[in-house]
Amino acid sequence: MNFARVLKIVGILGSVAALVALLALAWLWHRIEASLPPLDGTLPLVHLTAPAEIARDDQGTVIITAAHRFDAARALGFAHGQDRFFQMDLSRRRAAGELAVLVGDAALDLDRATVGHRFRPRAVEAIAALPPAQRAELEAYTEGVNAGLNSLAKSPWEYAVLRAEPAPWAVEDSGLVFYAMVLELQDSTGSYEQTLTTLRDVMGNVSVDFFNPLIGPHDSAFDGSTAALRAPPSAAIIDLRTTEELPVLSARAAPEHATIGSNAFALNGTPTRHGAALVAGDPHLGLKIPNTWYRAQLNWTGANGTPHRVEGVSLPGVPGIIIGSNGHIAWSFTNATVDTGDLVAVDLNQVAPEIFYYHLGESVEFEEHVDVVTHHDGRTEEVISTWTKFGPIVGRTIRGKPLAYRWTFHDPLALNFDVLDLNEATNVDEALAIAANSGMPNQNMLVADRAGHAAWTLTGKLPRRFGFDGRFPVAWTFGDRGWAGYLDPAERPQRLAQPGHPLWSGNQRKVSGVELERLGDTGFDGPTRAAQIKRRLVELPDPATPEHLLAIQLDDRADWAQRWQELLRETLQSERLAAHDPLRNELLTVLAAWDGRAAINSAAYRAIRRWQRLLAGATLQPIFAQCRRKDPSFRYEKLRYEEALWALHRDEPAHLLGPPFVDWADLRAHVTLTLFAEIQDAGGLPKFTWGEANRLRMQHPFARMLPAVLADFLNLPADPQAGDSRLPRVARPRHGASLRFAVAPGQEADGILHLPGGQCGNPLSPYFRAGHAAWLAGDPSPLQPGQPVHRLSLQP
Repeated sequence: MNFARVLKIVGILGSVAALVALLALAWLWHRIEASLPPLDGTLPLVHLTAPAEIARDDQGTVIITAAHRFDAARALGFAHGQDRFFQMDLSRRRAAGELAVLVGDAALDLDRATVGHRFRPRAVEAIAALPPAQRAELEAYTEGVNAGLNSLAKSPWEYAVLRAEPAPWAVEDSGLVFYAMVLELQDSTGSYEQTLTTLRDVMGNVSVDFFNPLIGPHDSAFDGSTAALRAPPSAAIIDLRTTEELPVLSARAAPEHATIGSNAFALNGTPTRHGAALVAGDPHLGLKIPNTWYRAQLNWTGANGTPHRVEGVSLPGVPGIIIGSNGHIAWSFTNATVDTGDLVAVDLNQVAPEIFYYHLGESVEFEEHVDVVTHHDGRTEEVISTWTKFGPIVGRTIRGKPLAYRWTFHDPLALNFDVLDLNEATNVDEALAIAANSGMPNQNMLVADRAGHAAWTLTGKLPRRFGFDGRFPVAWTFGDRGWAGYLDPAERPQRLAQPGHPLWSGNQRKVSGVELERLGDTGFDGPTRAAQIKRRLVELPDPATPEHLLAIQLDDRADWAQRWQELLRETLQSERLAAHDPLRNELLTVLAAWDGRAAINSAAYRAIRRWQRLLAGATLQPIFAQCRRKDPSFRYEKLRYEEALWALHRDEPAHLLGPPFVDWADLRAHVTLTLFAEIQDAGGLPKFTWGEANRLRMQHPFARMLPAVLADFLNLPADPQAGDSRLPRVARPRHGASLRFAVAPGQEADGILHLPGGQCGNPLSPYFRAGHAAWLAGDPSPLQPGQPVHRLSLQP
């Protein structure tokens, strides 16, 4: 075959391939377009008591007008079903362990790890026990979801790509959505307690107190409580100068701290011009497209003829407004890292330890739970777990003792929908009473009312322990240790804001004494972010406004990094690094000119942050190497070790510095050389900016399945971001503020709300990215929706 003929054949094949690709693209485009929701006209919705309307403004915010709260729930469900059904489906499947059958076998490991929680039957049981009114609201919402889904000409486009059809929404699926949030925000296996236990068993209680202080020297608690940092473990416990099998020195940076958190803060009405209290919140979650939340305003008439209006964000899969304002109160949440689960040391019957364990002095047989996960092709496999009366076996101590996990969310009583009653609460006292009985992921709630009161409390069930404090595993064999139900409302902590004394949450420890003993700790964050928020609150002008609170949410000053900047400058001035000019002098100049911010164009901040992470890795990995050898699941990034790391480099204990370093300055110089190499690899300091390292990675879950040009169509731009995880403006590539919200109840026209991503999950919708630019820029977008541009009438 001659060369010309080969080229001709190749050209024909290439043309055919291009044509096939274009046809596939045209089909996909048409299929996506066919699943766009109808936004105007009239559609039926059964069981409405009167006509209702779903209007949308230019940002896609839904404005629902209905005759009754349950009708408003139906209409909101309708809108969720139109715009977000596929995301709701993923959420319920995540909690139930049913992802792989829809999205593919890559999700099997996640399903295997989840299915044993049996959240689907627990949701069924929990919802069956709800008060009739709550269940009726969920049923109305469910009817709306399915009607909204059926209003689409074609099912959501994702199902066509997956060659699947959506299953209808069920009432229990709303419970699964709450459970999915539990899995995202809470410790479902006791891994934090396991890490502390390994550290204690390998290196003693003194090491726990040093590397993970329950109360630290710079804490930001409401009562101002602090405590001096304990001394580090002595050479009798660990001596890296003599330990055998020292780990090979690694230039790897320490992993990011594992806390999942948020910001929220509140002021009483004294410093405001109108006398109403102020509240602000920015929950920090994994960033995804579309967003976790859904903007909405709900309007209905109460049983006594009272008009109700509540606005803010809803959670697709659940009725009502979850964070928002109803004109009387406004509220927001942050994750509460309180201890809602305990590892229980299981005493085995030594005659038949694989069959029996002891409980209340008697031998009890282990239960074998058999659950099923389904593969993408329909095949099934059994997942077997071993359960005790305390909970499932989740691990062992380093001495081999089985550990069961007692967790509130294995109790159906831990789930209810009382939080939805915040939509009608009229003052702080009512809101506190609702929170005390709520069954939901445990959260810090900050709430304000129009009379000028503001308060903090906790939501979700909290165990009442007896005989132990919950910090480490103990045996519950003889009934002298365990849980006696849940804390009563009177036992739950509350705080009221006072003039000059705001309330703030950065996921830090907030209380001490008896209250801290009751709440426990499952990895609350270090104090740096919370302390910075408090300082900014105290500095607020009088009168304070929502714009002032937004400015705190956008604060990118890196107060935490100041002392590390000084240590890095000191290290750079060492003669040990003199051979590395001019880069050394360039970096010294950049550090001297640093404005103290985690700004997009800041090479100084990126250098300080990276150096500190490298320093943490080089310092701590050898210290914790024995913990990792004894327990491969040990993760030191779960510890609040910041003060310990600073103390080690301040005091330089010789026994905690191993070879090959001759002294601590030598270790810091070695880490600095690694930093130099990374700067050079990036193309020099002008290109080594924080914004380049902190580009947004907000990606659609289907992006990896599609060609780059289509992936770019679904993903949001990889824009550089100011901010970081340890300052108020929390911003990381895949994690950050899922919304920013600030308002004084009764003054909603001045309120602020913006979110990343958009309202609708359909990429051809004008609302797919609506509002994202305002979130990225930090613009004060209004809380209240604008004028409607679409109106959809729903008829009974």
